[in-house]
Amino acid sequence: GHEMLTAADDRRHTLAPGPLARESLIFLLFLPEENLGMIAYTWVDGEGAASSMITVFGEDDERLVHHVTSGVAMDPQADFTDWQVGPMRVQHGEPHKDARVTFTQDDVALDYHFEAINEAFSYHDNADGCPGFLADDRLEQCGRVRGTLTIGERRIEFDTTGHRDHSWGTRDWTAFHHYKWVNVQSDAGDVAVNFMHGLAMDAEWELGYVHRDGEQSPVVSIEHHVERDDEFYAYTSARFVLTDEKGRVTEIETGRRTSLIVWPAGGLVSRDAASRCTVAGKPGLIHIEEGWVPEFVRHRLESAATRKTDQAAIGE
Repeated sequence: GHEMLTAADDRRHTLAPGPLARESLIFLLFLPEENLGMIAYTWVDGEGAASSMITVFGEDDERLVHHVTSGVAMDPQADFTDWQVGPMRVQHGEPHKDARVTFTQDDVALDYHFEAINEAFSYHDNADGCPGFLADDRLEQCGRVRGTLTIGERRIEFDTTGHRDHSWGTRDWTAFHHYKWVNVQSDAGDVAVNFMHGLAMDAEWELGYVHRDGEQSPVVSIEHHVERDDEFYAYTSARFVLTDEKGRVTEIETGRRTSLIVWPAGGLVSRDAASRCTVAGKPGLIHIEEGWVPEFVRHRLESAATRKTDQAAIGE
């Protein structure tokens, strides 16, 4: 059940001081038909310094917008009901129901409304629980997202599905060897999935939920098959099979990757990518974020490049 989460958890928490203490909100938008992805992110640390970031990206790590405002001193009383950091403003309505993100800077404007499809889910409801290095707690929620994104002359109206995450406490990304954080919604909004498969601190973590047929259930196992390219080490195709506590099996299969960004995140290197997909046999959207130890990816890409050179030499 969701006895862990309260209405207050949709708002700001008091953080213990410390270098890894932070609270963050992330809002996602993926538009495969436009080959675009958008991530809006704001966070505040244990000392009350707030930051915000918006990034809009195309295919193959093409950055169209990347704007960061960092280290804004925030009043301890300031709450997420109305939260402004630089050009980004986040407003929350009824707890766990709706939120709005707006951003205006130069020739870029975003007006993004989020309306929840399913109940907010806490990783504490998984058998593995929410490990201390990941957060005190975090809530995951899919929604209907509507609004407009303007970049210069390009104005895109959207009415699609999306995802948001809100986490607070210690955020120690260096605990991970690797993680996949995946968000999937059917176009109709009747299937909504969030899961994290992580290898961290010498253990495997399987977290998240499946919302189907009006019923939400924690994930108990995650089967994953991912093909990657040699240029970005990002997925070219992926298949996931999830089993939840109700015993339901949900299959997810990706289509062609339509947006990708590669960036450093908390000591790891991250890849965020998205595409159309099928989920439980229905058309939908998938977003896959993968975090890796940077050295590992470097080795893999160097190794792939060496193999190509060797094959070319043999071919001659």
